[in-house]
Amino acid sequence: MSRKPSNRNLRLVFAGGGTGGHLFPAIALAEEFRRINSGVEITFVGSRGGLEEKIVPKYGWPLKLFDVEGIKRKKGLSAVRALAKAARSTVEAVMLLRRIRPDGVIGSGSYSSAPVVTAAKLLGMKTAILEQNALPGLTNRALGKLVDRVYISFEESRRFFPGGRTILSGNPVRRDIITRLEDRRGRAERFSILVFGGSQGATAINAAFLDAAEFLTDIWSNLKVVHQTGQEGFDTVVAAYKRKNLKVEAHKFIEAMGEAYNSADLVVCRAGATSLAEITAAGLPSILIPYPFASDDHQTVNARSLEKAGAAVMIKQEGLTGSLLAGEIRRLYNDAQAMKSMRERSKALGKPRAAQEIAENFSKIII
Repeated sequence: MSRKPSNRNLRLVFAGGGTGGHLFPAIALAEEFRRINSGVEITFVGSRGGLEEKIVPKYGWPLKLFDVEGIKRKKGLSAVRALAKAARSTVEAVMLLRRIRPDGVIGSGSYSSAPVVTAAKLLGMKTAILEQNALPGLTNRALGKLVDRVYISFEESRRFFPGGRTILSGNPVRRDIITRLEDRRGRAERFSILVFGGSQGATAINAAFLDAAEFLTDIWSNLKVVHQTGQEGFDTVVAAYKRKNLKVEAHKFIEAMGEAYNSADLVVCRAGATSLAEITAAGLPSILIPYPFASDDHQTVNARSLEKAGAAVMIKQEGLTGSLLAGEIRRLYNDAQAMKSMRERSKALGKPRAAQEIAENFSKIII
């Protein structure tokens, strides 16, 4: 049962960002709050130089930026400087929150969320954090001890947070993607593969799939390949496909990801939390190649969770070859029963209502 829109306009602050994995779930949740309360006032707070500086204004939300940087792995004067910035940003956050007087503050992850969520706690405001990954980062592990709610995406991360305040909600997915998934079309006659690398590490995915294509030429006419290359890799990848005389639908960036998921049978991608939330919401099988330089190697932990559930195949980048990737693609292409099982298990993991459930649950403690 959906929550009825509130007659009172809420004021909320969302803190965090830096990468799409932290930012887009927050935007998805903000959109859901606006859906259930059309007059909601939401302010985003992030760090200078983060992705939020470019993305948030496009969605029409006010944005405040602090000069803050990560402390992890820093030593000596660098660590002192980072701590000083964090302290100064916390003071600035206290002043900002006193001026805005929000009903609640939600941290979406990364070091930029820490000063704001800490300031909110000092002021006695209701707080929550979103934990997108199976292995929580340092910031959220610390904030999880302070906040009123912790919304997790993987059961594996529950052990890092207080039991009574932790809810397995899933990772919010943008509503435009969910809407397109709900309006699902029939599958294409050809076996459709969606390939993308994410905001980090697209080069390795591009190279691996181009190598794999060499081993799939005998069935290529039965495949439909949609390949998001990233801005920098586009010309190189398109030229390589032309040299191989292989037809492919290549994009620098796919805006309508819901449509791309709709027509896909199999996804080949990294194991970022946002991608996995979208893939499982769509109930798609996947071949996951974790980004090996992610903090604490959390993408490998994410991918292993889906592989253990039978929803995905994981190939670690250090062992990745075109032959190996092509072999997994060919196996799934030839095994309809395996694909059916992976679809069912992926769908079972998906939580397309995550944003709605979080918005409704948090609203109960602030209204």
